[in-house]
Amino acid sequence: MMKNSDKSSILFVLILAIAVSLFAMNSGVNAQTLHIEKKIPTIEEIVSKVSLDEVVRMHDKLVSFGNRNTFSDTVSSTWGMGAARRWIYSEFMKMSEASGGRLQVYYDKFELDMPTNFRNDDEVEKNFKEVWGDAEKLEVSNVVAVLPGRTDDIRFIVNGHMDSRARHSYDITTLAPGAVDDASGTIVMMELARVLSQYEFDHTLVFSADTGEEQGLYGANHMAQTALDEGWEIAGVIADDIVGNDIGGNGVRDGSGVRSFSPDPVDSKSRHWSRYTKYVGEPYVPGFKINLVFRLDRYGRGGDHSAFTRRGFPGTRFTELNEHLELQHRDGTDLVETASREYMTKVARIQAAILGQAANAPKGVTMLNPSRTRGDYDYSTTLQWTHDTKETDIAGFKVFIRKTDSGYWQEIVDVGMVEKQQLGGGRGGRGGRGRGGRGGNQNPREGYMVKLQHRSVDDYIFGVAAYDTEGYIGIVATYDPPQTGGRGRGRGGQ
Repeated sequence: MMKNSDKSSILFVLILAIAVSLFAMNSGVNAQTLHIEKKIPTIEEIVSKVSLDEVVRMHDKLVSFGNRNTFSDTVSSTWGMGAARRWIYSEFMKMSEASGGRLQVYYDKFELDMPTNFRNDDEVEKNFKEVWGDAEKLEVSNVVAVLPGRTDDIRFIVNGHMDSRARHSYDITTLAPGAVDDASGTIVMMELARVLSQYEFDHTLVFSADTGEEQGLYGANHMAQTALDEGWEIAGVIADDIVGNDIGGNGVRDGSGVRSFSPDPVDSKSRHWSRYTKYVGEPYVPGFKINLVFRLDRYGRGGDHSAFTRRGFPGTRFTELNEHLELQHRDGTDLVETASREYMTKVARIQAAILGQAANAPKGVTMLNPSRTRGDYDYSTTLQWTHDTKETDIAGFKVFIRKTDSGYWQEIVDVGMVEKQQLGGGRGGRGGRGRGGRGGNQNPREGYMVKLQHRSVDDYIFGVAAYDTEGYIGIVATYDPPQTGGRGRGRGGQ
């Protein structure tokens, strides 16, 4: 017979369990598990075509070039950057042929000044001068493959940096195969190009083997500046850098996922792009997670995505969970034996799902500042947005909701195909009607509007994304929240 004290203990445990569950449901704990509701068969097929055998074959070849320093030999067919980039170009051309010529391949050329500061390392300087003499410039290039979109030129870019380095950043003779940093990222990018180029997408996919990352993000800066100068519409950049190992220098093996770094602010386009990768990617690779890290990069480190984010483009960096730091930027240590090609394949699979989704997803909406309802004291929020698109298969919109102290979406409301209407001006801009002027949309235009009952804009962040009849969903967009407080001039502080 159970004693009363035993019954009390069991009751206490049950109440505690319920309380913990309720806390998790009402906090950000469960928010990281919000995913697309239904997988798309085409994306499942794409993911299934990512091949471990191809990853191994290409990875073995790329690391065989010994030293892929940006300034290494360009003549040899077996050693140095020249051999590596010609091989990558030839692989892209094979993929182009298999795609019926739709994959467009080119060298993205530019010049670099020859280095002059060898940090008093006479041996490194001597070997360098034997190759380059007194040359003042070196022509370098990214190797790029572009898969044009069916309907527009919105671009999604994935890159890996093909250059490697030894301990000295201008050592062009010491063995530096860079198996993980960053042959791993380059091969993931190439496998994505191989698989995705077998399909057609609404938007454009760009695959880039960048050069010069180790000396100053040279290749990525060149492409990002070109994008800025030519007005590219970039919806997302993925930089694959150090995605080839599942065991760290601390001996801990963890192949359960990959990190995705994205810069502040909390509702930057990069942050929304990073959240999107998790939302659409994880369901297609069970047991493999994307751990969002809300900072530009690892502490004191940098990568090619930052060349784009600094210029206002959305970008994220993918990096393994547990780096083996002692193998990076060392002489002859970053070997193929230290890499896990099975892990690289998982990274490629989850990114195949992400890019396949994104490249067919509806274009993002433009959010207008919301207005707060004070009537009947319900403190509801009216959301307004426009959607400038030529797509004819839009099926509806989803509203994403989270509390202001959460970095993750905590709730999704499917509002369906909202009736288009004439939108008026709305309050809620910077500083209300104070110095910042009347916020929201002052000029009427056609768009969409929904009212969320008992959801005050004071307490929540709202975003909206469009989805189509096949289930593809776009990247969430948010409004521009007020950045100033107080009353300001006139009737501020609304």
